[in-house]
Amino acid sequence: MALPRARLFCFPYAGANAMVFRTWVAELPPDVELVAAQLPGRGPRIREAPLTRLEPLVEALGQALAPGRIPFVMFGHSMGGLVAFALCHWLRARGYRAPMHLFISGRRAAQCPDSDPPTGELTDDYILSCIRRHGGTPASVLGEPELMELVLPVFRADLELLRSYRHVPTEPLDAPLTALGGMKDDTVQPAQLEGWREHTKGPFALRIFEGDHFFLHSSEAAVLRVVVQAFEGSGAHRA
Repeated sequence: MALPRARLFCFPYAGANAMVFRTWVAELPPDVELVAAQLPGRGPRIREAPLTRLEPLVEALGQALAPGRIPFVMFGHSMGGLVAFALCHWLRARGYRAPMHLFISGRRAAQCPDSDPPTGELTDDYILSCIRRHGGTPASVLGEPELMELVLPVFRADLELLRSYRHVPTEPLDAPLTALGGMKDDTVQPAQLEGWREHTKGPFALRIFEGDHFFLHSSEAAVLRVVVQAFEGSGAHRA
């Protein structure tokens, strides 16, 4: 079996699993392999305790995904954008190659404080209010108590991970970086997306799409067109 020319590593948003990227495979070049991260506590890993801190999550992902000779692109949405960003720094600190491109979607720049940080105990009611405010979770799921028993611990862990994150200024990455945002996303402002410019020595671009915080679904085709461009003319060679 031939090795892929390149790989696309994808990281989901809070509460989500790798299946949110299931439809992307059909739109990628046939010689590009999609690798969607399945985080603990969801999907086939439902029996594993979800992690509540970014550092051990990035360590585990780095050990699992550490690339060899095959070029790669990274894409993360919302919490996944922060994970992808931290993972790029983890890889650099250990001498791994930089990604051909880093896409951070629906996530304010790492140095920008949360305008509405979670405070106090992360109760079920509070988590449900966050889920409803951000959207993205079908009403059919919210209305099923048995499903919510599975979903709430994952959301609680992810919110705790985001709440505990503290940005430490570091040297900008060498990879080109594109920040993506939704035109009607009231949780991430354009200026907060623009802040990602500080985190790369390479080219930076800001792309805004139709939709709210979950524009990666409602404008999926447009988002994928931008991502696929990272594999075109990149000089990525078959290992």
